[in-house]
Amino acid sequence: MNPDSPLARLALAYGIEPGYHDIWGNWHGLTENTARRVLGAMGIDAANEDAIESALRAHHDGQWTRLLPPVCVRRESESAWLPLTLTETQESTRLRWRLREENGTEHQGVLEIVAQDLLEEVELDGERFRRRRLQLPWVQCPGYHQVSVSCAGHQARTTLIVTPSHCVRVHAGGARGRAWGIALQLYGVRSSRNWGIGDLGDLATAATLLGGLGADLIGINPLHALYPDEPQRASPYSPSSRCFANPLYLDVEAVPDFAECMPARECVQAPSFQAELRRLRGVDLVDYAGVARLKLPLLRQLYEHFRDEHLASLLSVRGAAFRDFQAKGGRALHLHAIFEVLHAHIADRVWPEKYLDPDSTAVAGFARDHAADVEFHEYLQWLLFEQISHVRDCARAGGMHIGLYRDLAVGSDESGADVWRGPHAHASRVSVGAPPDDFNLQGQVWGLSPWLPRHLEETAYADYVMTLRANMHASGALRIDHVIGLMRLFWVPAGATCEEGAFIRYPLDDLVGILALESVRARCVIIGEDLGTVPDGLRAALHDSGLLSYRVLYFSKHWHADHSFLAPDEFPAQALVTVSTHDLPTLSGYWCGRDLDLRESLGLFPNADTRDRLRAERELDRRRLLEVLDRQELLPEVVADAETGRPTSEMITAVHRYIARSESAIMMLQMEDVFGQIEQANVPGTVQQQPNWCRRLDLPLEQWAQCRPLMELAKAMRGERCG
Repeated sequence: MNPDSPLARLALAYGIEPGYHDIWGNWHGLTENTARRVLGAMGIDAANEDAIESALRAHHDGQWTRLLPPVCVRRESESAWLPLTLTETQESTRLRWRLREENGTEHQGVLEIVAQDLLEEVELDGERFRRRRLQLPWVQCPGYHQVSVSCAGHQARTTLIVTPSHCVRVHAGGARGRAWGIALQLYGVRSSRNWGIGDLGDLATAATLLGGLGADLIGINPLHALYPDEPQRASPYSPSSRCFANPLYLDVEAVPDFAECMPARECVQAPSFQAELRRLRGVDLVDYAGVARLKLPLLRQLYEHFRDEHLASLLSVRGAAFRDFQAKGGRALHLHAIFEVLHAHIADRVWPEKYLDPDSTAVAGFARDHAADVEFHEYLQWLLFEQISHVRDCARAGGMHIGLYRDLAVGSDESGADVWRGPHAHASRVSVGAPPDDFNLQGQVWGLSPWLPRHLEETAYADYVMTLRANMHASGALRIDHVIGLMRLFWVPAGATCEEGAFIRYPLDDLVGILALESVRARCVIIGEDLGTVPDGLRAALHDSGLLSYRVLYFSKHWHADHSFLAPDEFPAQALVTVSTHDLPTLSGYWCGRDLDLRESLGLFPNADTRDRLRAERELDRRRLLEVLDRQELLPEVVADAETGRPTSEMITAVHRYIARSESAIMMLQMEDVFGQIEQANVPGTVQQQPNWCRRLDLPLEQWAQCRPLMELAKAMRGERCG
């Protein structure tokens, strides 16, 4: 596409990049078709030349016909100012301003407009507009402040967000301040008491145990809300809502109402119920549908008991606590609960038009008619909030210095609650994805609906703030999945291939500043998962704002030299380092080439040459890993089992000791690697072909304290990270 064409200029005006370099350095230019489709997803008509010219004029003029922008984000170390745009006529008057700080303190004053610094000017339809730097004399405090100005009969309001310069820094218990922890897929935890899926009770127990072994944090998959009526939709990275949690993670028997409700306890003790519990606990893959069949009816029974015994009583402390939770959750909580009920009632998933608008009278009427059902889902979110808080308390009591390490998915499912609740906040008919790379050679389309950058700014980033707060609750650390999305996201039009996608720019400085503000308020360390096609300047910007980079052993090499693995002192200090992740092979699977065998069997290699190249590279990587272990004097006598080819527990410990010696602020171990498991949690690019997001850990929670590999790894971590 001609970069000087009106269409190219319109695309650039709305943040659509003219192209991108893939991970191999190849340039992919934006095509006219993709530009038109992506602009359409933003609500911009670019169907023909007249529409394009009209959209260009509207965009340009819109930048000059409002006194103040909808939001201004400034660092506390900067001079706080606002861009003020006035006509030549308006400039001859005085300006009155008022600032209301977040804490309620108010300031006001009068300024001579012409005394403010001129930034730029333009003439529109014979009238001259000037933009000036409006410097207001106030003490800057981090927070969300409201500013209003009035001038010549015109008034405008904006949100001024003053942010800290840095996110919270890591403070661990080790002598050198280098933390370590263990990450697990919560659903995969086995125990003698859970109902076939790892739950928040298991997580509290694990946090206590691992804290006693010296771990500073315990990491988990996203807890985001999925679809209770479609439990087989199990990917935690394709959530219905990122602001609410998945009720299947509730520890039902720990709910206070369970102890009070005799019928519920009798139901659980029934022989048929106990037989189903034994079956669910014994299967190798989580049976989400079976778990839902047991949990949800029991939870509904507990809600009915709670409603009758606590909500009907003005003296109930728990009843009052729930009402307070509802009030604080407000519209977002109520609409999420309505969505859950609507989704269950609309069997064919083709929603009647009257229900597509969450503010419609039809939706309000439906909520009134199903008030108890709606309140039940609000009750579930309250229980989740309480049990997640309990996990935090157990982690702290167990000695963890950071505690719960949560994970925030990059977006919400296009058919889920977040998108329904805020349809104008999301782009339509596009999905977030990723260009091809060595581990996903055909690229990825995730089915996630991206936020519209314009809407984020117009609403002073309200949805972003709410999402951060929901996921920082009870968290000592938060991983931002695909942190590249703070700077740009890869949009793929509906029905298109990844080759037809485009990168869209987001306001990085604003988003990172707000992230720092919420991080400081929640005392939550932020880790940015910066893998894949990382744009120039992003890592430096994140580093300067105090985010930890995310470094995976498999990719930590001298890429511009001999591809050997980094020495421990070459890993960055401001980073989290780990051997692998949920989307990559376990250490045992990597060593054996299980992931390559699987990708070949699933047809995920585009051709035989690619397959052979990656197999040859893996063989070299095994040698390179042995070489770096030898240089660190960590090479074990026996590297792999002679029969299975899997790495020995001594080899697994040696690899973890090697990266534990790095100066990186945090090191994480995967529980699958502790147990030497070969299958990875998720194989990107597959949905039905693989049992993703349902694999269970080999060893029950009750046996962890007697697990020799876990004890040896914990001892090694204490020695390497704290010695």
